[in-house]
Amino acid sequence: MAAAADAVGRKSAFRRGLDATRLAVATAVTVLIVVTVAYAITVVFRSDELSLSVTGGIINVGQKVAATPATNATMRLTFSIQANNPGGRARFYYTGISGLMFLVNNSTSKDNIAYFKKGLKGMDVAPDSMLLTGVDVGITNITQIAPYFDELYNNSIFSNAMVKLNGTLTVGLYSVRNETSTKVYYCWPLTIGNASTPDTDENVPCVPDNDPTK
Repeated sequence: MAAAADAVGRKSAFRRGLDATRLAVATAVTVLIVVTVAYAITVVFRSDELSLSVTGGIINVGQKVAATPATNATMRLTFSIQANNPGGRARFYYTGISGLMFLVNNSTSKDNIAYFKKGLKGMDVAPDSMLLTGVDVGITNITQIAPYFDELYNNSIFSNAMVKLNGTLTVGLYSVRNETSTKVYYCWPLTIGNASTPDTDENVPCVPDNDPTK
C-alpha cells in the first residue's frame, strides 16, 4: 500500500516537473518569437541614410558671356553631386531641389553668390548604389544678387564657399512604408573657380540638417 502511494507520489512529482518544464519552454519560445518579430519590424522600418557629396569639392566657372549694350554679362557655375545609398532596402527620391550658394565669412556672416531653383534635377537612388548628378547654374551680373560676379568672371578663386540644398526626400521600403519630409544638406567647404581638376576621391560631404559652420 505504501509502495503504491510512493509510486503515485513520484508520478505526480514527475508530471508537475514535466508541466513546469513545458511551461518554461513555451515561455522561452514566446519570448523568442516576440524578440524576433520586434527585430524584424525594426529592420523593415529602419531607414538608411542618403548621403550627398560634391565631387572634388569644386564649383567650376563655365561659359562666360560678355555684356552688351542691352544685356548684363552672364556666366555658368557647374559642379557635380554624388548621392550614395549604401543600404540594401530603401530607395531614395530627392526632388524639388533648390539651392543657395554663398561664401562663409564666419558663423554668422554669409554673402550670397547665387540662388537657383533650376539646374539640378531630382535624384532617384536605388538601394546599394551611387548616382552622379550634374548641376549647371546660370548667374547674371546684377550687383544686388551676385556681388562677387566680377571677381569670378575675372578668374578669382574663393575657397570657403557653401552650397545649401533644400528639397523633398521620400524613402521607399519595399512598398511597405513611404516617408516624405523636407531635407536640407549643407555642402562645405567648397572652392569656386577653376582651381584644379575635380578628384572623385576627395569629395566634400554634405551635412544633413545642421549647418556645420555654426
